[in-house]
Amino acid sequence: MLARHAHPTIKKMGVCGYNQASFIICRCGVFIMTPPLAGIRVLDLTRLLPGGICTLMLADLGAQVIKIESPVEGDYARWSPPLIDGMGAFFHATNRGKQSVILNLKDGAGCAALLKLVESADVFVESFRPGVTARLGCDYETLKAINPRLVYCAISGYGQTGPDAQLSGHDLNYVALAGLIGEMNQPQVMGGQIADVGGAYTAVAGICAALFRREKTGTGAFIDISMMEAALPFVSYAWVEAVSGSQGESELPRGVLSGRYACYNIYMTRDRKAVALAALEPRFWGNFCNAIERPDLVADYMKLSRQRYLQNEVAQTFGLRSLEEWDAILLNADCCYSRVRSVHDLVSDPHIQARGSLDLGANGVPFMRSPIRIDGAEVRRGHVPTFGEHTFDVLRAAGFEQVEIEALLK
Repeated sequence: MLARHAHPTIKKMGVCGYNQASFIICRCGVFIMTPPLAGIRVLDLTRLLPGGICTLMLADLGAQVIKIESPVEGDYARWSPPLIDGMGAFFHATNRGKQSVILNLKDGAGCAALLKLVESADVFVESFRPGVTARLGCDYETLKAINPRLVYCAISGYGQTGPDAQLSGHDLNYVALAGLIGEMNQPQVMGGQIADVGGAYTAVAGICAALFRREKTGTGAFIDISMMEAALPFVSYAWVEAVSGSQGESELPRGVLSGRYACYNIYMTRDRKAVALAALEPRFWGNFCNAIERPDLVADYMKLSRQRYLQNEVAQTFGLRSLEEWDAILLNADCCYSRVRSVHDLVSDPHIQARGSLDLGANGVPFMRSPIRIDGAEVRRGHVPTFGEHTFDVLRAAGFEQVEIEALLK
């Protein structure tokens, strides 16, 4: 029900279940839903991909993200080629709408300034190895004492505990240890950063859940995100297959989603273009076989003993026609068929264009919107901060004098 003193226009609209604070009233009198995380302040001490995507998604949801950067080089992504207007293209893509503040956390005064900012923060995100923030004097226990409502999220390779906690690593190591590469027909580097991005998404989910709980309890939380663990759900189907099947049943499906079955595989056309077939269910497989005029392939298509034969037959069939010819035959056959695209083709894809998923802005700056779409809201294309651009503004708002800020930057 509406609050007793809700704005009369909202009452007239008959809007139920929304707090009046959920609306912004424009000059034209139109009511617009405020972003879900409006009013949430995030301190971002991360670098590179996982933390960058995590806090970008929080910014896209309306949070104020203050990026804390070291005075020596800041986020490495700033200077990593290719460069656009002197700044890394990937930094452009993952740091729009954020603010940049320079603080030297290895200096006592710089750390004290960070603790001052923590007083009014809602979320604190870091991606150091376990133990580093304790040495810097900004670990969870220290910050919790200053701000008990703080949601603290630590993103690391292997988590805060366990025998591997202090190991170095990158996405390739995490997915290798999570079993993803070992489940491939031919172990190789994957075409994307599964653990890094999975870790970012997991962090966003944990942060939002902790903020929701804080509304009920008034207390913050410590969130421990392991990128290796974030990769495990991506191999969950194969893992369940492996540990749940009876070793005595030779015809039990195994590796269904990892390229060992004809119905779920990659094939090459006559003009050497790759296509993807994911006709797992009987209906889709039947539709595919009928479309290629091979009804003889329908029966027993999930038997292990038939997979080599089926894969050879399907591969030979795809090799008879060009990509364009197969598109004409299979796109409307309802058989889970698609092209295998290069990343260079994404910007020109009609579906991606229609939904505004990504594009190239001014000067070729890459833009990829958050896949979270709430009430059809558009993602604002915020300004990408220059190195330390907001240092004075943010620290002044926190109560620092001009001379104090200048001393911090020396």
